[in-house]
Amino acid sequence: MTTQAGIRVEAYPALVPDGDAFRIELFDHPGKAERAHRLGVARLAMARLPDQVKAIERLPGLNTCALLFAKVGSKRQLNEDVVEAVFTQVLTTSPLPRSQDELATRISRSSAELLPHAEALVATLQAGLEGHLAVTKALKGNLSLAQALVYSDIKAQMQRLVHPGFVGEAGEWLFEYPRYMEAALIRLEKAPRERMRDQMHMQMVQDLEARLAARRESQRRGGHEEPALVEFGWWIEELRVSLFAQQLGTRMPVSTKRLERRWAELTGSRPAGG
Repeated sequence: MTTQAGIRVEAYPALVPDGDAFRIELFDHPGKAERAHRLGVARLAMARLPDQVKAIERLPGLNTCALLFAKVGSKRQLNEDVVEAVFTQVLTTSPLPRSQDELATRISRSSAELLPHAEALVATLQAGLEGHLAVTKALKGNLSLAQALVYSDIKAQMQRLVHPGFVGEAGEWLFEYPRYMEAALIRLEKAPRERMRDQMHMQMVQDLEARLAARRESQRRGGHEEPALVEFGWWIEELRVSLFAQQLGTRMPVSTKRLERRWAELTGSRPAGG
């Protein structure tokens, strides 16, 4: 609780980077504060463990990933993204450290997990980026109008999945990337002979994606994005697998009806068709 213009308001503290130092900042929403504090804890741990940071950056697989990522972003961007993601995933599990002693204890207990976690993450990242390259190559060439619609949809999907900063944004969902890329390749192979079916499924997915994008943009303008909405985006990726490459299986049961019900829960709206 703090006071602004003589009025007592709720305020939520978080550790935030400030140049080469760190400071406590107050936020007006607990979600904003938690997101900022998680990043602050990860960055402070990185500052305290420079040898581990260097060890992650020197992983041979990361150089391969940087080459695969070269047309999307720089090696430096990818390295920073991977290191921060590893520290976040290993050292900022809940409950978050709230004091110097708690952070020191967390580092002492968990720092040995950093390099093994990084090795597993980079191996998955490499597989995902190899798949991304395969999809990108498959999208080149002369197309009919019907193919162009499919290719445009998959290209937009690839841009959402792989961009500077995507490793940290994806979090645990990064481990699903090889399957997402394989699903896109299967779709590209099937689409010419299943044109009507593909277009029907594409329209279903794009409708959900458009609603989600509008909702997320509205929340971003307000300064806070609900984690449940972010997760819903990954549900849509799973729906894509279910619709276009069902043989690969999904992480959890998904269908258009399930996602419509979940959307209604998130937004307080009436399910489409319900």
